[in-house]
Parts: sequence; C-alpha cells; structure tokens
Amino acid sequence: MGLTRIRSDSVAALRAQKSRAELQAENEQLKEKVSTLEGQLTDTQLALCEVFELCATLGESGELQ
Repeated sequence: MGLTRIRSDSVAALRAQKSRAELQAENEQLKEKVSTLEGQLTDTQLALCEVFELCATLGESGELQ
C-alpha cells in the first residue's frame, strides 16, 4: 500500500504568479520611488536644520541676538 500524494500547487495559483518581466518592471518603479523619497527626506532634513538654526539665533525675548 503506497502513499498517494496530491499536488498542493494548482495551475490557477501558478498562473497568478508574476512573470519575471513584471517583477523587473515593479522593481524599477520601486527604485524610482525610493529615489524620490530619499530626495524629499533630504529636503526635509535641511529645512529642519534651518529651523533649528533660526531658533538657536533667537534669544528668549524672541529677537535676534
């Protein structure tokens, strides 16, 4: 008496998987998005530094020293 094994992967599941070309296109889109977000983060950090420097130059009275 042998063990009958039923395949767990179906044809529908295999067709639902993304092709290599689709994965490469998605990867390129994600790389572009990361690059854009890195630029935005750098701009935000520079703006925060400017605000910090402005606050550091203001005295307790709110006037420039």
